[in-house]
Amino acid sequence: MSMQSILNKLNKGDFDPNNGKIENDRMVIPDGTYNVTLSAVTHGVWNNSNTDYIRFDMTVLDGKEAGRIEFIRPTLAQKTAKGKEMPDFVLSRSIQTIKIIGAMVGYNVPNKPFIDAISNESTAYEELTKDFQPYIGRTMKMTIKSSPNKKDPEHPYRNYEFAKSNDVKIPTPSDKDDPFAGQKTKDPSEISDDDLPF
Repeated sequence: MSMQSILNKLNKGDFDPNNGKIENDRMVIPDGTYNVTLSAVTHGVWNNSNTDYIRFDMTVLDGKEAGRIEFIRPTLAQKTAKGKEMPDFVLSRSIQTIKIIGAMVGYNVPNKPFIDAISNESTAYEELTKDFQPYIGRTMKMTIKSSPNKKDPEHPYRNYEFAKSNDVKIPTPSDKDDPFAGQKTKDPSEISDDDLPF
């Protein structure tokens, strides 16, 4: 979409800069089943609460949403941002999510990182991040199902189901998509100033 098209869409819609609210123009991937690749596993810290997290990046491989990324952030924090005990169901769901993603990519996630998280969740996240690196690029099927969030209706809960998939193919560009296909390449030592476009 061009800059002009985006401006036209905003001008014709309900966007009003005076209300101070940035419109969320379909930022999330819609509910559905997608062929995805585990494209990254990272450990970070939320700026506003200074709490750690691990993030699994799932890149959609095909269809209308191809190239879009779903960020999945399970938590192993023992306390909430308000200092209360983290509910058991949250920790259980997080452990299950991490172990399921591991199983889908062929990694049998051990219990050690979860036990380590009791005393130091940063260490656990670093360990998991490191251990998942050899599995980056593996594919699976991911189903997203949203459910209502009574406390924040504008941000429904994202629920995930995963399935192994051996038939997912990562698209590769063909020669017709490669602007340099068929061109004779020179050794870098043979390139002269006349070969450069500037």
